[in-house]
Amino acid sequence: MDTVTINDGRSLNEVLHNHALWLAGVATSVRCILEGETLNGVPLPGAKLRSAILRGTALLDADLSGADLSVAIIDGSDFERVILSNADLSSAQISETQFPFTWMPASCWIDTKLRGNNFRKTNLRHARFQGALIEGCQFKGAALSESALHDARLAACDFSESEFPKAQFLRAQLRECRFAGAKGDGADFSKAHLKACDFARVELTGARFFQAVLTGCEFDRTTLHDVDLREADLSGANFCQADLSYAHFRGARLFATDFRNADLTGAHELTQAQLAQARTDERTILPNGSRGPYRRHSGAERPALIAQEFTG
Repeated sequence: MDTVTINDGRSLNEVLHNHALWLAGVATSVRCILEGETLNGVPLPGAKLRSAILRGTALLDADLSGADLSVAIIDGSDFERVILSNADLSSAQISETQFPFTWMPASCWIDTKLRGNNFRKTNLRHARFQGALIEGCQFKGAALSESALHDARLAACDFSESEFPKAQFLRAQLRECRFAGAKGDGADFSKAHLKACDFARVELTGARFFQAVLTGCEFDRTTLHDVDLREADLSGANFCQADLSYAHFRGARLFATDFRNADLTGAHELTQAQLAQARTDERTILPNGSRGPYRRHSGAERPALIAQEFTG
């Protein structure tokens, strides 16, 4: 690192040393500001860059594993293929920055503000985004399995074709986000608020939406086998051609919910009042295995085994 110099002629090692003194409160020291620098391939594992400023800086293929970038300001920079495993970016402000194909498992983004960033094909397994603000970011094809997004606020983000099995979105707020073609088996959206989000063709077997608000969301051709929708608000949501077999609906609100051509085989805890408020047609498979549309007092809201026990 001693041989790496920045635009003002100082060595990168000197810059980092001064920054460490600045963090320690030494009055004569200087904060790390890297603007328009090219530091591709530089090895910086464990670098102490808390509160640093990076603008228009290229770090392609650099090693920043375990680095501390918390409270940093990063704008218009390029982190393509960078190693950021176990890195700390909590409370940072990051905008218009490139992270495609970056290796970031177990990275920390708690309370970070992310705007207009590209995380395409990025490995974010076990990453933590609790309380983060994420707007206009691209996560297309990213790996987010078992990531934590509790209480995060997301708007206009693209997660299409990503993989997020067992990801945690508890109490998160999502607006106009796209998940089309993604895989999220076992993901947990309990108590989350989702508005106008697109889950078309997503695999969500065993996912949880307990007490979630899904008004106006799109679930066309989505796999929701054995999903937990108890006490969820599905008003105006589109489940056309969705697989909702053995889903749980106790206390769910189904006003104008579209179940046309949907498979509700074996769905649990549906009532006459619930199904009467929803839209079904002759292609809908009702909980007892019969075809719709649903008619009151038909008993079709009960799974076949339960219906047989009831009539027997």
